[in-house]
Amino acid sequence: MPAPNAATARQRVFVHVGPPKTGTTFVQGVLWNNRAALRDSGILVPGRGEASHFTAAGDLRGRVKRRGAGQRKLTGHWDRLAAEVREWPGTSVISCEWLAACDEQQVKRAITSFEPVEVHVVTTLRDLGRVVPAVWQEQIKNGKHFTMTEFLDQLAHPLPGTYGELFWRAQDTRRLLGRWGQDLPADRVHAVTLPASGADPAELWNRFSSLLVADPAAYDTSGVRANPGLDPAAAELLRRVNAELGGRMRKAAHSPLVKQLLHGELTKEKSGGRTRLPAGEVASIAATGEAVIEWLRESGHDVVGDFADLRVDTTPRDTSLPEDSPEADVSRAAVRSMASLLLTMQADGAHKRKVWRGGPRTARPEHPESDAPPLAAPPRAATAASRRALSFARRVADGVRRRVTRG
Repeated sequence: MPAPNAATARQRVFVHVGPPKTGTTFVQGVLWNNRAALRDSGILVPGRGEASHFTAAGDLRGRVKRRGAGQRKLTGHWDRLAAEVREWPGTSVISCEWLAACDEQQVKRAITSFEPVEVHVVTTLRDLGRVVPAVWQEQIKNGKHFTMTEFLDQLAHPLPGTYGELFWRAQDTRRLLGRWGQDLPADRVHAVTLPASGADPAELWNRFSSLLVADPAAYDTSGVRANPGLDPAAAELLRRVNAELGGRMRKAAHSPLVKQLLHGELTKEKSGGRTRLPAGEVASIAATGEAVIEWLRESGHDVVGDFADLRVDTTPRDTSLPEDSPEADVSRAAVRSMASLLLTMQADGAHKRKVWRGGPRTARPEHPESDAPPLAAPPRAATAASRRALSFARRVADGVRRRVTRG
């Protein structure tokens, strides 16, 4: 059906405020990939595209959008999204991890903007032993260059205005649901636990979609893009690249060149295991996780999943910090990523354009000269990224080689 029956439908909105690295990328991927099917089932995913929820959340938080040398406020985006929700006679769902950092005033504005629709708040939860190293990696992916040790120190001393304070504002479930649930009945606040490491990713969708009264099997979860992590040496390489760049790269260039292209190549080589919480930090993080579990038990909130999923794995391991990775491992990651970048650009046809001598760009061939299936033409930004990436990769390798030589 194109829309629910307005005379019998129940107007509800589920606002997914799960913080970063708690399965948000997967949930959002399933929602948007199945948007038409969900609408046919009476469930609206409002907005023109996935970016709509981020620009709306940015508006709610008072963020600005940079364009060229200037910037502009994201005014009106949240109100437009809320208007779609109010006009839809059935269930709506909004999902954006930026909402996890909203303060009390921003939360109140969000909740009241949906009136008279029945509001439900949903967070996804992951055990903190996996969240902490994953969030550190995400910050490195986004251009930061603090070490894991420096990051952990910020978490241990979350002073106002620091990243440590921002981390706990979003990742401490007690604070997060305390803000978003303060004006809602306890049973309209939902916590969905991520399945344990190694479980079928579709299980997260099964749990999340149960809140929407949607049959999980009716929606395709295959092909949903993941947000993969790096092994310790690759993460350390990327951190050093960011430090070498020293903020010289424009944000508009950093996203396609580093966040997407270089990070994407680094994730292809997984030889050193995943980045884990250092052994010395496990006990304190595990204690925080247990306190969150106890708070949820007593809160009256709806918990979907198993509390055991939130327990930090305290199995003793010989874990080392990414910044302590052997130089040979970091160098190997650099060489492999360079080779992978070259192959990516070959498939993109970059070698057929006179990019090294500043000559004119030739037309992109319809089919790459290989036995691989034809590749779809990439977006303009991706093509521009690939044309610049080899020069960038050479500078990275030179920097790593100098470090290895000095070592």
